[in-house]
Amino acid sequence: MSKDSEAAPRSVRGRQLACPVCRHTQFYTREYLLNTRAASFFNFDWANKAALTYICEQCSHILWFAADAERED
Repeated sequence: MSKDSEAAPRSVRGRQLACPVCRHTQFYTREYLLNTRAASFFNFDWANKAALTYICEQCSHILWFAADAERED
């Protein structure tokens, strides 16, 4: 898996994230497209919305957020 950043503490809306599985506080970030059947059928995948993910450095659990959520890195 390609990671777009260094692992670091992350926060969303003023709250520091902690992994719900292992309680680790260091995360990688990455954006993913949220594909829909209709957009894919008509080759408009680029028009889909994106989601921001935080990937736990320790256990690789993924936290998903709407890409437009307030975030502080």
